Amino acid sequence: MRTWYHSTPHNPCPICGKLDWCARSMDGALALCRRVDTGAGLHKVDKAGADFWLYRLNSRSTYGQSLIELPSQPQAERADPATLDRTYRALLASLPLSSTHRQALRQRGLADRDIVQRGYRTLAVHGRATRVRQLVADFGADACARVPGLYIVECGSQQWWSLAGVPGLLIPVRDIDGRIVALKVRADHLGEGPKYTYLSSTKHGGPGPSAPVHVPLHGLSPGGPLRLTEGELKADVATVLSGVLTIAVPGVTLWRQVLPLLEALRPTRVLLAFDADWRQNPHVARALAQATQALVEAGHPVGVETWDLSQGKGIDDVLRAGYPPALQSSVPWLHRARTLPEKSGGRPSHIIVEVR
Repeated sequence: MRTWYHSTPHNPCPICGKLDWCARSMDGALALCRRVDTGAGLHKVDKAGADFWLYRLNSRSTYGQSLIELPSQPQAERADPATLDRTYRALLASLPLSSTHRQALRQRGLADRDIVQRGYRTLAVHGRATRVRQLVADFGADACARVPGLYIVECGSQQWWSLAGVPGLLIPVRDIDGRIVALKVRADHLGEGPKYTYLSSTKHGGPGPSAPVHVPLHGLSPGGPLRLTEGELKADVATVLSGVLTIAVPGVTLWRQVLPLLEALRPTRVLLAFDADWRQNPHVARALAQATQALVEAGHPVGVETWDLSQGKGIDDVLRAGYPPALQSSVPWLHRARTLPEKSGGRPSHIIVEVR
């Protein structure tokens, strides 16, 4: 059985070159890339429903047990949703929202009442220890140790509580009951890292946030149409601007995590609104085709919202600009999708979208 280590700034993914999310086997034989399908890798789906590709890094490598044993990091116990909600709400209540972030949210199409209701805040560099110390006093050290983002700093003989995360805009991630179960940061300054990251304590031996589906706050009646997109802030904006509940997955390959949620929401129709770059990005195109097929097979009426990339990349950009997306039936998407068998057997391995 192989041992794996995750990609870091010092050891980026050898396939996509990114600094996180992917992995490499400790013996240097295999790479696991969650972003890029070059055509030379072996496509698989992990337990969370996300796509990944295994690549042999030399001609002598074999896949072996890697087909069933995926790389994982030891995870500390994460608090239950009710505890996460109480703690994160208290944290957000102690933080300000900068004028810069407020103006950026307005430019996205959110009114001040929407900004206040959804609880966006600014995560600065300074003052974190003071705020987390109050959380520990209010909720206890045991509970705070199970909240992703809170951790203990050790410096010589000294210890104190602090908060992880790069400076930026804090975005609450909510479950179907409106509870805040994670916090995501939109970085103020883009360096080598990703634009959006969760608050997590995994680098300090604490819990991670998982990858929850985000259900925006809304006052919509149950049983109406529902839209699926990628990105929490994008979903918030689309829900407000369109009046259609728009739920978000943290990545297009994680669309399978929505299926159990649809059983509870029971929408009359599911609208798929993935970014317009699906025409150039086979990673997004594949996820869109797979999601369409799976939703239809699960008995959901499906429509695909499309628009020209010149009108905006995401559904929030298009709605803010006043361009109504075109609504296509799922039928042409199912016709465009075809399965390819794996070389070692007859079972389908992945879906290719023929983009025209």
